[in-house]
Amino acid sequence: MKKHIRVVSLFSGIGGFEEGLKKADIPSNIVFSSEIDAFAQKSYIANFSDEHLNGDIKAVDEKDVPDHDLLLAGFPCQSFSIAGQRKGFDDIRGTLFFDVARILSEKKPKYILLENVKNLMSHDGSNTIRRILGTLNEIGYTVDFTVINSCEAGVPQNRDRTYICGVFNGATEEFVSDIRSAKANVLKQELNQSDFHGFNFFDKVTFANEQKYIEDILEEEVDDNYFFDTESIREFLKTYEMNEHEENEIKIIKLLDLPREVHNDLERQRRVYSVKGISPTVLARSDSTKILVKVGGVLKIRKITPVENFYIQGFDKTFVENIKATGMSATQMYKQSGNAVSPPVITGILEFLNKEYMVND
Repeated sequence: MKKHIRVVSLFSGIGGFEEGLKKADIPSNIVFSSEIDAFAQKSYIANFSDEHLNGDIKAVDEKDVPDHDLLLAGFPCQSFSIAGQRKGFDDIRGTLFFDVARILSEKKPKYILLENVKNLMSHDGSNTIRRILGTLNEIGYTVDFTVINSCEAGVPQNRDRTYICGVFNGATEEFVSDIRSAKANVLKQELNQSDFHGFNFFDKVTFANEQKYIEDILEEEVDDNYFFDTESIREFLKTYEMNEHEENEIKIIKLLDLPREVHNDLERQRRVYSVKGISPTVLARSDSTKILVKVGGVLKIRKITPVENFYIQGFDKTFVENIKATGMSATQMYKQSGNAVSPPVITGILEFLNKEYMVND
């Protein structure tokens, strides 16, 4: 597509979709974005224009959303209260997906890309995603869906997320096997037996990014308050033999569990990981991944910093520095990074969408 595409971003957060779009180098203009959280808005504005930024999408009439070519949305996953007794909008009313659907129904952009948690694929016995996909079909979208792990795009994190791509009035074809997700594959084979409008998109999406590991994104100067440096932990580490010749591996490498008598915390918070691997899924909370590092030749345990949390998601230094410059608290930065999409994944998906579909429009 040679012209600038007009883009709408819903549930924008700090702008992970926008950052992914920017790195995809697709000529585009954000004509409307929406985010209800005031802190996330502040971080969004630090990196993108606030000219078209709106608050609660529920307060926006769909007719007031500008015409656009591409809609991006990382809508929250909610329980659908009606157990599939009705169809279409009655099934989804009261959920945040309804706000996506009413805008799509009114504006009918040519392309959509949605992101959600991995559990959307199995939520309520897969009835939730069935209703979402059915609603998109009703509006006129031919869709594909899968689960992509962010580490596929080179980021040092194990992060499975559901992605849905749609083309308005797109050509329909039978789904091929989904090699990324067994649950998606089961659902696709089921939909192949119906009159569902689907197409094969994600099976051809690949990423060529250089793989990063935790050690690649660590800050050089880390404040003491991120270290767990009690006497009991220091004594424990004196008895721990660290393997200094580990190879990098694209997996979570757990080194040890701190004994409860050494660090009295929940089991998840006593796990310590190797910087030679990738991080467990980044969460929207301050108790981030614990890693074993050497400082001045001495073994120490510390948690990932808020800045490193952003790097683990695939955000670059400039993006993070702009947020830091607002005076954003560490707690909010942890929350925002954990709630964000991984921009390199979005970049890869949109680059393929542009190359295979948009350029021919």
